[in-house]
Amino acid sequence: MRPRTVLRSILLLAALPVGLSAVLWAALPAALAEEPRNAAPDSAPDSAPAAAPAAAAPRLDDNLLDPAWFGAVPEWRRTEDIDYVWVKPGFDVRGRTIKIEPWEDPVFLDKSRRDAKDMGKAAELTELMPSRLRGTLMAALDGFAKVSKMEGDLLLQGRFVDVHAGSKAAKFLIGMGAGSAGATWDIKLVDGATGELLVAIHHRAISGTYMSEIDDKIAKWLDKFGQNVRANLQAVASGKPRTK
Repeated sequence: MRPRTVLRSILLLAALPVGLSAVLWAALPAALAEEPRNAAPDSAPDSAPAAAPAAAAPRLDDNLLDPAWFGAVPEWRRTEDIDYVWVKPGFDVRGRTIKIEPWEDPVFLDKSRRDAKDMGKAAELTELMPSRLRGTLMAALDGFAKVSKMEGDLLLQGRFVDVHAGSKAAKFLIGMGAGSAGATWDIKLVDGATGELLVAIHHRAISGTYMSEIDDKIAKWLDKFGQNVRANLQAVASGKPRTK
């Protein structure tokens, strides 16, 4: 029994009639010896300090690759066709159905170097990419896996993080990289039931000559992407690790 409880008990007994108080006085030693099991301590100990939040993973690719959008990516690698890629070991697309979801609105991670023209081009590409991906993957995965815009057990999601519309005139008149157009995008493939990340991709395409447009560069990359997906992105295993 705690000291404050004992004091209150003694004061209460002193105020009772002599006969009743004698009986209770006799029972007091046993009560003192028994401590309630669930009694709270007189003063709670100071709570432990809150754990510091985990530091966010640093951005890569000149700050255009934000790992937070993907979630946990153990290690990025580079292959011949993809700048940054990670694939969960054992990933296999055979017999699965990939749902191509609408792309998120563009997020310019380096707003300082882009203008309204670039943002307009980013919005245009954002609308086109899902249909381009669907067509490319339907052709590449024919008889191997299904592709749909309505349903699927695998969800393909994406966004543009940088777009530069470039200048046709500068390409033609100046050359040497002047007026180059470019686009950088993120793609991830997640499990439709659990949301688990299965594939993470970050890539940049650049059109530096007046003979091509950024749309042409994206189309060529999509063709190779379809072939890589059909091969379950096995080239990742031999890719070089990337840390910046």
